[in-house]
Amino acid sequence: MIKMEESILLETIGDTIENRIIDFLIEGQGLDYSKKDIADGCEISRPSVYKILPKLLKEGVIKVSRKIGRITLYTLNPDNEKVKALLKLEEILLKESFETVGQSVRRPVPQKS
Repeated sequence: MIKMEESILLETIGDTIENRIIDFLIEGQGLDYSKKDIADGCEISRPSVYKILPKLLKEGVIKVSRKIGRITLYTLNPDNEKVKALLKLEEILLKESFETVGQSVRRPVPQKS
C-alpha cells in the first residue's frame, strides 16, 4: 500500500482524523469510497472511520454516493460551504507552493560581456 504523505492542506488545517478523511476525499474528488477504502487511504483504523463518518454526513461534508450490496460508498459533497472553502484554500496553497518552487528553480541567465 502507498504511504500517505502529509498534504499542504493538512499542514495548514491540522492533521486530525476528520481532516485526513476530508483531505483524502478532496484528493480523490469525484470518486467514491467504502469505509475500508477510506481507512486504508487515510492510514486510520476502521473504528475511527465508523466514528467520524456519521458526523461528516450530518454536517453535509460527505454524502452517500451509492450502495453496492451491503457496501455503502461515500464521496465529497462539493455543494457544502465548508468543502468549498477547503477546496479554495487548497487551490491557494498549491498556487503559492508552485510559485515558491518556480522561484527557487529560476536562475539568473549569465550575460555576455
